[in-house]
Amino acid sequence: MPRSPLDAALVSPSTWQDVARHSLRRQLVARFALVFLIVTLSGSLLVLLGYQMQVQQAQRRSADEALRHLERSYGALQDTWLRNAEEVKSQIDFMRVFAQGDQAANWLRLRAYFAALEGKLDRFPSGVVLDDKGRVVFQYGPEGAVLRRHFSIGRPQPRWFYSAEHRTVFKVQSVPLWLGVQGTGQLVLLQPLDHGVLRQLSAADISLYLVHDGLVLASSGGSQDFGRQLSVGYSGPISDGERQQEQRNLPLLVDEPGVPVLVLRQNVQQALSPALVLLGSFTLMSLLAAVLWLVLGRWANAGALRIASLSRATSLFAREHALSVPVEQALAQARSDPDEIGEAAEASHTLMQSVLQHDEEHFAHLQTLDMLEEGVVELAADGRYLRASPGWTRLAGIEVQPGARIFEHIHLEDVENLQMQFQQLDEGEKSSLSGRLRLRRPDAKELWIEYRFISGTRRGGSVRGVLRDITQSYQLEKHVTHMALHDALTGLPNRVLLEDRCKMAVRSAERSGLTVALGFLDLDHFKHVNDQFGHKTGDELLVALSGAMRHCLRAGDTLARWGGDEFVVLLTDLGSQADAEEAISKLAAVCQTPIRLGEAEFNATFSMGVALFPTDAKTVETLLSQADRAMFAAKQQGRNTVRFFSEIAQRDEDRKALYIQNRLATAIREGKIQTWFQPIVDARTRRVVSCEALARWQDETYGWVSPATFVPMAENLGLIREMGQQVWKQAIDNLHRWRQRGLDMRISVNVSRRQLFTPTFTADLLEDLDRLAIPVSVVDLEITESVAMEDAEHTEKRLAELTEAGFGIAIDDFGTGFSSLSQLHDMPASKIKIDISFVRRARTEQGSQLIQAVVKIASAFGLQTVAEGVESEDIAGVLAQQGVTLLQGYHFGKPMSAEDFGRYLVDNFSVA
Repeated sequence: MPRSPLDAALVSPSTWQDVARHSLRRQLVARFALVFLIVTLSGSLLVLLGYQMQVQQAQRRSADEALRHLERSYGALQDTWLRNAEEVKSQIDFMRVFAQGDQAANWLRLRAYFAALEGKLDRFPSGVVLDDKGRVVFQYGPEGAVLRRHFSIGRPQPRWFYSAEHRTVFKVQSVPLWLGVQGTGQLVLLQPLDHGVLRQLSAADISLYLVHDGLVLASSGGSQDFGRQLSVGYSGPISDGERQQEQRNLPLLVDEPGVPVLVLRQNVQQALSPALVLLGSFTLMSLLAAVLWLVLGRWANAGALRIASLSRATSLFAREHALSVPVEQALAQARSDPDEIGEAAEASHTLMQSVLQHDEEHFAHLQTLDMLEEGVVELAADGRYLRASPGWTRLAGIEVQPGARIFEHIHLEDVENLQMQFQQLDEGEKSSLSGRLRLRRPDAKELWIEYRFISGTRRGGSVRGVLRDITQSYQLEKHVTHMALHDALTGLPNRVLLEDRCKMAVRSAERSGLTVALGFLDLDHFKHVNDQFGHKTGDELLVALSGAMRHCLRAGDTLARWGGDEFVVLLTDLGSQADAEEAISKLAAVCQTPIRLGEAEFNATFSMGVALFPTDAKTVETLLSQADRAMFAAKQQGRNTVRFFSEIAQRDEDRKALYIQNRLATAIREGKIQTWFQPIVDARTRRVVSCEALARWQDETYGWVSPATFVPMAENLGLIREMGQQVWKQAIDNLHRWRQRGLDMRISVNVSRRQLFTPTFTADLLEDLDRLAIPVSVVDLEITESVAMEDAEHTEKRLAELTEAGFGIAIDDFGTGFSSLSQLHDMPASKIKIDISFVRRARTEQGSQLIQAVVKIASAFGLQTVAEGVESEDIAGVLAQQGVTLLQGYHFGKPMSAEDFGRYLVDNFSVA
């Protein structure tokens, strides 16, 4: 196959170098020529412009100096005119022209005087005499009559006078004159502004023109300019034939309207002509350009060759993808001088090495991806595949086709949610995504995966993610969740699930205005069945009864096992109490129907207490409490009966609850909440290693009030934070005393949701511990699983803050909430406490499997386990064998006061 010119150039470095060098040289010459032309022309024009500006400035300065000279000459001339006028007046006075009383004779003598002086005083060829009232009493000369007419119409005496008839401008000189008996008048003399006066005012190279209506009346050059046309109103340079002149209009001599204007013109001499200046500057710029070319030409040529070498090296590297000998040689030539080109060549060499190293690492990463079970994908913003690892191909069971989108392989129920999250990621609302979804595989196998996506760096938007198979862990979690929310024996919902459904039912009833009924059901004398026929038969009877009762309820109702032989019935969307009574009568009928188990037949009855929402209670907690009290009343009445709370609302028990609620706030305010301590032992050694601080309250009237009663009350009344602070301070004060006695143990303190989200919570705890010199590391803070999951994002931040400060975090009642494994992984906890409901089933197969699953999960996350409610050595041994780390319960010690627990520690504390 013939090679293209580009291929030939790449193959032949010398030819390629020539082409590149000529190209650079051509550009260099062209650009230098352009710069030379621009600089030479612009420089020459600038020099010419600067020269002309200097000449014009000199001309203006010269014209201004001529103007100042004219002002000085004019001032001197005015003084001369004034002296001449005074001289005429003095001669008149000396001759005593007006000494006689005969006025006619006086005027004749004055006229004879001016007639005698007519040839000698040509500076004043005309004039008039004014009396003391300004009237003309005498005139002489050719302009005397014109002056008489001027003064006869009441005009003021002018400074200048223009005779249109004779086209002459006169300077008016006035001096006082004694007129004899007529008093003192004015002698007004006219001095003509003629050629001689202008010649006297002018200087060398200066011409003066007296112009009226564009015609010259007089000039310093004589009568040859008389009648010549001359433009006025312009000041600046002008041309007068071949002469260059600077013109000024001078209003200082004649500045009255309608009077001729005095124009000054000064000849201007230029040392050099513009053409000569332009030629000289062009020659100078050309010489400078030639010198620059000689100085920079060789250097620029060498630089062009080195740049060409650098370009050749990069092109060869791009083609060969290796640091070959030609590449190294070309780079060496580019690095021949230690300048910017050399630095660029060195940087290119380093970059080439980095590229090769990156390629090796990239290849290693690709090999690693081939071995991973997880799928790694890069997607466009619309879900199209850009890259996919072999792990994703194995995971999804497909071969990724060009143009295919990941949504095609996602379960239909999960596609919309994933598309919405991709949109949020693309629009910048989120920086990362995580979650779970199901794959739609060709073999129809349901596969659960966990994904994490982040925004990519491609232009136009992209997404990168890792997906892994969590089907087994999901099924295990689902199984654990079901066991945590359902009773192991009957399969009915347990307390946790019941409370959740109660909350949903109450919220629905608030919106619809319907009624919710909640009934506590206790089987009458069920203990006799266990005693006579054994626990196995009792369990079978519970299963049979729960199944029968569940099937007689409506679809939206719930039957839950509360514990032992106690059940709770939740009836929703009722119109009235009568609807609840009808449903409960069906339950009673089912229970009274004989049930055959083996050879025995059983008839069961129950006692039930029912509370209605919103008639009897406004909250789920109160609804449960009221139903429990109603059931207690039913048992007291003789069993096998149903009591509604509304029937017993006025009994003493109600007044007791109200009293306790009112006294609780006072007790907290007066500091009467006590802190008791229950030991926590090592499962292997059975020695005390820690304790849990618990709230206790002894009322003056009712004695010890159950924490199950007053703790929820404190929550509802908003007093739980104050109560928690009292328990905390008493706990660490006692811990300080025990540590001073050498009992360096740990302590666990329960934390409510209100305490946890107090802004200064962590700082307050640290301040209290620092005051007593107690290490933060010996304190565990317990929060329930429901609190931890209620606002997972904010809880994680606060727990992370506490963990960073050094506190241990224990998740209480683990297994009773709705947390997932991923949430547990993200939660910064150090211990999980297995709920008492699980511990009580430790001897059953399902219970044992559940506890083992919890222990394995905790071990996988590096967490310790604490089993609560251990009431026998048999249970303690089973739990220790299953791998539980710590044990707590009545078997090791009931909650004790601080004094009793201090004595208890002396005999049971484990010393390291």
